[in-house]
Amino acid sequence: MSVDFPEFASAAVPTSCGDVFVRHAGKSAAEPVFFVHGLGGESLDWSRVANLLADRFDCYAIDLPGFGESPPPSDHDLSIDAHARAVVDAIAGLGRGPVHLVGNSLGGAVATRVAAEHPEHVRSLALISPAMPDLRPNIWTSQLLVALVPVVGPWIVRRLMSGNPERMAKQVVAVCFGSPRAITVAQWEAEVEAVRRRSGLVHSSVVYRASLRALVSEYLQPGRRRLWRQAEQVTVRTLVVYGGRDKLVDARMARRARNTFPKARVLVMPDAGHVAQLEFPEQLADLLDGFYEDLARPLDQGMTKRHGTVEAKAGATFEVAPVVRRPS
Repeated sequence: MSVDFPEFASAAVPTSCGDVFVRHAGKSAAEPVFFVHGLGGESLDWSRVANLLADRFDCYAIDLPGFGESPPPSDHDLSIDAHARAVVDAIAGLGRGPVHLVGNSLGGAVATRVAAEHPEHVRSLALISPAMPDLRPNIWTSQLLVALVPVVGPWIVRRLMSGNPERMAKQVVAVCFGSPRAITVAQWEAEVEAVRRRSGLVHSSVVYRASLRALVSEYLQPGRRRLWRQAEQVTVRTLVVYGGRDKLVDARMARRARNTFPKARVLVMPDAGHVAQLEFPEQLADLLDGFYEDLARPLDQGMTKRHGTVEAKAGATFEVAPVVRRPS
């Protein structure tokens, strides 16, 4: 889901993966924030959050190769590594690093790899429902995996993406929102328009399946480049936000994140689903704003501002209790 803002304009940035499009809103003299969307998403998913922060930060949001306005790469490489290279190259091409890096879902996995392997480009890391490996059975993620079944999978994805935009939008909202019935008219219209726009791209179904396959392969990755192993290598301060009603990324992973990222503050938004930036943009922008403000303070002093407490319970957060780290 996305709401386009006139000031959130896009421009092509050359990378080793081909040109990618990056949207921009903010002040060029301010600290840069760089957003990475999730599977099936696009840069516009961050438009509300970016524009809420634009008076204090210089905000950028990438269309990963094959998503949004960015064409698919000529080598057809849509792996996590390839997406990470596109992010690193875009940051370098913009000349704005190191950045406050923010990633949702697939973008969270990509951002974790970038922070672990290219720390020179990252000032801080914020992850929103990051798609980190979790092999426990989940009925919702199992349904997504049907897309990878040979012959049947491609047919299903093509049919969904070329079908009625309102029906597809209803499925997206049901899976990604914590409270689908609470969606506003403006949010619904924006989601239908986003689905219609993406279905008009002939490569959408191929890119979706290839990126999903790459993400699943990362879940099975052995050795030192496993994403959870790389999380241990992140040296910058990290904010991790989970949705209490997330159907795709279990909020119980918050405890593992708290015990893995060395300098992490981990929060749960009880009413949020998988895409807090779309469901609770004001509260998420407030969390990010407070996180960046607190970077100058010692880690153990906690957040100085009230975060995500707007309008009763909606978007409120609670912090995951610290745990004793096991010896490595």
